[in-house]
Amino acid sequence: MSKSPFMAGVAADISALTGREKELMRDAGIQWLRTGNLGFDPQAFLRGEKQPGKFLAAKQRMAALRREGFRFTGITPGPLKMPETAGAPGSSAYLDNYRRICAFLGEEYRELVDYWQVANELDIWIFRHTLTLEQSVDFLKAGIRGVKETNAKSKVGINITLFPSRPGKVDGNTEAHEGVFIAKGIYQDSGLELDYAGFDSYPGTWREGGAESWNEYLDAFYALTGKPIIIQEFGYSSAGEMMTPEENRSGIYPCKAKKWRFSWNGKGHTPEAQAEFIEASYRIFAQKPHVLGATYFRWTDPEKCWQCGQADCPVETAWGLLDRAKKPKPSYYSYQAVLRDILGNRK
Repeated sequence: MSKSPFMAGVAADISALTGREKELMRDAGIQWLRTGNLGFDPQAFLRGEKQPGKFLAAKQRMAALRREGFRFTGITPGPLKMPETAGAPGSSAYLDNYRRICAFLGEEYRELVDYWQVANELDIWIFRHTLTLEQSVDFLKAGIRGVKETNAKSKVGINITLFPSRPGKVDGNTEAHEGVFIAKGIYQDSGLELDYAGFDSYPGTWREGGAESWNEYLDAFYALTGKPIIIQEFGYSSAGEMMTPEENRSGIYPCKAKKWRFSWNGKGHTPEAQAEFIEASYRIFAQKPHVLGATYFRWTDPEKCWQCGQADCPVETAWGLLDRAKKPKPSYYSYQAVLRDILGNRK
């Protein structure tokens, strides 16, 4: 596997990767895997108990993958994973316990994880759980300091998705400008040691726009954070009909309608449109010296939508480079071709 300076990655369930899948990844030039499935039990840690067997199993699995040439971005637990024993959410005890948790993970995964993403998209209310925006900034700072405390060489950052800020749009921004608030709170604190700015976005599916939107998004995000960018999540759904004008005006959630509000340049959501989106996006990424890498979401299509639990809902079931049978879609081949053409990621 080549050592391209660009971090070409994918979000994958590393516990279920087959030999064939790993070969497909290598053929596509995918070297980086992003995962939060570390087998870690915060409750056991805070009680001073030994970690469960799944923790050791996750470490062994990751060590084996590293020996095969893969590298990792690890995700620390978010507020949803914090047990009651951590203390009142947002309190000093709670934040110190989170710092301790991240320090433990930084030490335990010292030889396995190169980049850490502290929590996930705390600008979205569902991920910050009961924390306020101000408490979320404190939570992230505690995690950043924790990882750096025990593993100073690791690369650390956070990710946000509600950017650019567009209140009133269905992507979740309100007048609180959640994404900008979190980004400023973290990246404009000179006392924090940060290595990159993580950015997630789905223009053409969850937002208006499309591949061309990356120019505005990435340049403005770099200007805001002052840090090189890793796109921790991006993608384009390969399935789903479009809402009727009446459905769109009603504000119905895509999961309930089982349809999309947005598509890219009227292309709809098809395997072919997904393939075109990936190629067009990567051609823009490659032109940006401040972009370190990009993680495609996701490797395979899951059996059902994690939001509504329905197998026929396109909202969380059609992002993969591989379908449910783990057969490559057109998007897999476009991903492979664009990496070879632009980034020099060759087997």
